[in-house]
Amino acid sequence: MEPLLHSRKSTVVLTAARGPLKRYDVALYRRPAGEYVLHRVIGVTESGYRTLGDNRLWPETVPAEWVIGVMAGFYPDESGQYISCQSPAYRAYLKTLRLRRARLWFRALPGRVRRKMFGPRG
Repeated sequence: MEPLLHSRKSTVVLTAARGPLKRYDVALYRRPAGEYVLHRVIGVTESGYRTLGDNRLWPETVPAEWVIGVMAGFYPDESGQYISCQSPAYRAYLKTLRLRRARLWFRALPGRVRRKMFGPRG
């Protein structure tokens, strides 16, 4: 979930998932292999959710029964400042997601083209 959350610095406050999640909710779910994943819901389907990390390019389909909780807010670093998912600062961040993903996609484009033309080791 970079750049919003930072590994070993940010603390996430979770609540139990009550009812269906909505677009832009951040869900904590557990894959069958036992991995815990925190990704943003980008779409709701009949069987579950389409999720995507803020710094990822490819979405994942997640059944609703995998979802453990939803992010209510977070502490971005050790400063102790709590940011709610209802706060204006968080809402402003959500408005930049589309631009951030487009920038990430274009930044990764040369590597994808090179791999397509020359293979994985080219």
